[in-house]
Amino acid sequence: MGIYEYMNHFWFENENDPCSLSETSLYFYLLYEANRQHWVMPFKVSTQMLVARLNTSKQNVMKAREGLRKRGLIGLSKGEGKGKPALYTLLLLETQSQSLSPTMTQMLPETLTSKLSQPLPLSNIKEENNKEEVKEDNSPSPNSNIVLTLSELKGKLMDDCSWQQDLSLQLAKNGINLNAEALSKELSDFFDMLEHKGCKGKEEADCRQYAFNWINYNHKNKNHGKESKCFGKAGSAEISANRPEDYNGVC
Repeated sequence: MGIYEYMNHFWFENENDPCSLSETSLYFYLLYEANRQHWVMPFKVSTQMLVARLNTSKQNVMKAREGLRKRGLIGLSKGEGKGKPALYTLLLLETQSQSLSPTMTQMLPETLTSKLSQPLPLSNIKEENNKEEVKEDNSPSPNSNIVLTLSELKGKLMDDCSWQQDLSLQLAKNGINLNAEALSKELSDFFDMLEHKGCKGKEEADCRQYAFNWINYNHKNKNHGKESKCFGKAGSAEISANRPEDYNGVC
């Protein structure tokens, strides 16, 4: 059994009936000791060492280990002085209890049999690993640091309808309303601009953000110098006179 199975089992039991702080500290120190002693059950740990390592009193250690024993998380054989420290066994699966020696079997609490017959949940760590394996593919995520060519980026962004919808919503919040055709034209112009500047490639996430900023900036400034304000309202200033005689008034 691995250390993660024991950790998962502990927190599963803790959800049903929360352990005290002393019980939690003791259990995880026993996990450390079991690993240090190469998972040979039972393993020896002196009470004096537990008092020192957990920075607590002997009374708290005795109370905590009895609480863990009653929960069926550990098996315990009390020590007999300085030369014979207490023996501990971490308990987990039914198959483990079947391989115990008669001496170790006597260490099991009476309530353990029913608990061992209940299936334990799968390790959360294993589940996360499995999820990562399912998601793993050869395509880089938008958050990756991989630099793509302009051709690759243009293909991704022009074909990403979901992202374009989000982009349209963000632009609309800034007063820029573009339909699908107009947005596609803006994106095409954006990549033409990058190519004209001599850009060879970019990170995907950076390119997406740059596209939004570029379109937003262009629309905010596209009428710069072409609009006049009259009575607080913006309007086009048109000149209709083409000949000197078309002008009236005094110059």
